[in-house]
Amino acid sequence: MPACHITLSETIPDLAERDITMIRDVVAASLRSRAWRLNRDDVVARVQRASRIHMLGDMELEVFAQFDFGRFFSRDKRAQAISTAVSAALRVDCATWINLAMVGYCRVNASGQIAFSS
Repeated sequence: MPACHITLSETIPDLAERDITMIRDVVAASLRSRAWRLNRDDVVARVQRASRIHMLGDMELEVFAQFDFGRFFSRDKRAQAISTAVSAALRVDCATWINLAMVGYCRVNASGQIAFSS
């Protein structure tokens, strides 16, 4: 489950639900590989605020995802694709980082069903 931390400066109003959904779609499409077929429901979005003076863009996206060799060798290209798509859609300056790591994952729902990373 990739997590996308969306940091907005004061120059950007709060994002609409459709904007966050679009970002999740872009991140999922940009992280897909033969081993990982992702869609928006696989991407967690967390929105926070910061001062533009301390940022590299009006909006910054920090994506945390499972390490994969394909992602590793193309991470800059993937980050550029994310920044380009989001910047064009929202008409803002956008900086993107992709952090790859070995992660574990578990989701437990209210009825007690458990799902782990594979």
